[in-house]
Amino acid sequence: MKNLLRRASILAAFSCALLTPCVHATPGQPGTLDLSWNLTGKVITSIGGAVPFGTNSGARAMAVQADGKVLLAGMCYDVANVDFCAIRYNANGTLDTSWNGTGKTMTPIGGIDDQAYAIAVQSDGKVLLAGYCKSGGSYHFCALRYNGDGTLDASWNGSGKVITPIGAGNDQAFAIAVQPDGKVLLAGTCFGQPTKFCTLRYNANGTLDLSWNGTGKVSTSLGTGDIAYAVAIQPDGKVLVAGTCLGAADNDFCTVRYNVNGTPDSSWNGTGLLTTSVGGDDIAAAMSLQPDGKVLIAGSCRSGAAIPTDFCAVRYNTDGTPDFNWNGTGSVVASFGGGLDVRTRAIAVQSDGKVFFAGGYNNDFFALRYNANGVIDTNWNGTGRVVTPVGNFDSAWAVALQRDGKVLLAGACSADGQSYYDFCAVRYDGGPFGYRNCTPDIDGDGSFLATTDALINMRIALGITGNAVIGGITFSPTATRNTWPLIRNYLVTQCGMSLVQ
Repeated sequence: MKNLLRRASILAAFSCALLTPCVHATPGQPGTLDLSWNLTGKVITSIGGAVPFGTNSGARAMAVQADGKVLLAGMCYDVANVDFCAIRYNANGTLDTSWNGTGKTMTPIGGIDDQAYAIAVQSDGKVLLAGYCKSGGSYHFCALRYNGDGTLDASWNGSGKVITPIGAGNDQAFAIAVQPDGKVLLAGTCFGQPTKFCTLRYNANGTLDLSWNGTGKVSTSLGTGDIAYAVAIQPDGKVLVAGTCLGAADNDFCTVRYNVNGTPDSSWNGTGLLTTSVGGDDIAAAMSLQPDGKVLIAGSCRSGAAIPTDFCAVRYNTDGTPDFNWNGTGSVVASFGGGLDVRTRAIAVQSDGKVFFAGGYNNDFFALRYNANGVIDTNWNGTGRVVTPVGNFDSAWAVALQRDGKVLLAGACSADGQSYYDFCAVRYDGGPFGYRNCTPDIDGDGSFLATTDALINMRIALGITGNAVIGGITFSPTATRNTWPLIRNYLVTQCGMSLVQ
């Protein structure tokens, strides 16, 4: 009976994603603090011990689970060491004590300096943290995996932890992505002559995947000093990595697209590599892959040494050419004024194509919302911009969207004004924007057919997963979603369903 109820709820959730009467507007005005989040719209949580003055610790990444619980990940002090740390909140902003008994975890990996910058939640509820840690005198790529209750998952590399050197010196991972088949990608930088984009891929058990470039590792030079901050997996399995590279005069936005085996994809800008000058000295820090395959990259740029950094974003077509439907030029540069720096670090795309950008401004959290054409959306707080003080010395590092349209920002702040060291999050009312960009046309051939779409829907409702969902089905030549990974990605990202692998 319990399984039947679960399957019925899956079918009901899918139907609700398709039918207008199931849409519920979010109370409150878009961009105002959501007072149902910890009663104030804000939450500040201390984790770890006392932090030395001037030390920047705190949350660097965030993920929203299918049940509405919110995970923050970053680094914190445990006595004299810096550890990977995570906090889980209930949907109302209170600590979830089912996570490690306290709502908090502090886990050492390499030694005295472990820095987590990325988080991902698997379809089975397990949680991955990634970053870098010091081992044997050098920094390496590091990752750990928790079970759904916050305990280490020993099936991940035998211990729940993995440390992997890539280059000859120090390596730093800043991003993570999980493939539909359970393989895990980490991206960051390898220090050397020159510094390079570096990516590695693990199998689902934490061992290196040797089908990725023959070694499990890839390093790519675009300029003379490259740092990758973001990674994304396309529905066809190709991998995008984005960040900053140093050109002849200054830094530029840079991207690489790899084939599923780790080789550069020449259909991306002709070489697989792309460099874009946006506003001068450009630091790309975030990337998002839209449902239509277009690619957004955002960060900060500076047009002169005496001028503060501005907000900057670019959007590319699927082949790496500029998308001129984005602000008419393919790029946006916006100043906040006041002679103060803008530090853009995160992107989230709504189902209606509107885009959130978040980061730090004047020691506060900020969020911007743009329409799908790259024009500022003044329905968001009347100006398209929100600046929110949380504690002291606040800086947002992550943004996430809930299914009901509410918007979460997370990062670091200080309750006593001494340094960044607390985990902090705020939640805003997002306003109604349509529940999901989701139709019954599961295979994407432009038609709804009982022999394909309805059959796939019914099999999923009955609890069938994997390739068995499409067994015996003949797809139309125009079907764009004709494999289980592509169909699963569509149902999860656009229809909001939570599916087991």
